[in-house]
Amino acid sequence: MTKKIDLTVEEYIDLRRQGFSDAVIAAIKNITKQQLYSWKRFRKEKIAQLEEELEQQGTESQETAENEPTDSETITEDTTEEAGIEWLKREAIHAHKLLTEKEKEIEHWKELFETAMADKERLHKEIIVLENEIQRLKEQANELRQQKDRREESWVDATRELRALRLYALQKLQKDVYDE
Repeated sequence: MTKKIDLTVEEYIDLRRQGFSDAVIAAIKNITKQQLYSWKRFRKEKIAQLEEELEQQGTESQETAENEPTDSETITEDTTEEAGIEWLKREAIHAHKLLTEKEKEIEHWKELFETAMADKERLHKEIIVLENEIQRLKEQANELRQQKDRREESWVDATRELRALRLYALQKLQKDVYDE
């Protein structure tokens, strides 16, 4: 989004004639030097034409005027100084505002950093607790696996013993029933 520059060619030439540099004019109009440069580039012909006209008028009036400064020239110099002082005041206020904003921004980032560090510490502690829990559960799983293995062995032994007892009971029954 481009900002509309509130500056006419006449104003620009008037400010240049008062002795202001492009940097100062840009600051007075609250724009960047690059914006002023672009503005000038598109109005180059008009600026040159108006400067030429003013030079011709100045030459004509210079021939008729006296060499000593007039009241209006003194007023212009005072106005130029006042405008410069006003510009410096505005710049100082603007710089102070920027500084305050940057200090607030730094404070905000500092708080975010401290919060992140506290979260990191908390998460580190949680990781340690979870690693301990994982280790405990692994040990418990191994213990349960060993219990399962022992019980399977007992079951196999009990199954063999049961088969043996069934065979013995069957033989005993056959002997008791048929051998009598």
